[in-house]
Amino acid sequence: MIIVTVNDRLGTKAQIPAFPSDTIKQFKVMVAMRVGREPHEILLKRQGERPFKDQLSLADYGVSNGVQIDLEVDTGD
Repeated sequence: MIIVTVNDRLGTKAQIPAFPSDTIKQFKVMVAMRVGREPHEILLKRQGERPFKDQLSLADYGVSNGVQIDLEVDTGD
């Protein structure tokens, strides 16, 4: 199990436990429960990179214990 820090870039950071084999879609569900948003509204990415794709795993993106990723809310606008 790893701990991933999710930063909403508004001053809030949440530490979410996950497995490296979890898909981004599964991880979004865990993040959504913590931040109070729907999973489909959440975009996860590393700073300066494209958003992560739901079908790939955390390990596919090189996310390991202690890594920080950014959370953006897609409002559909």
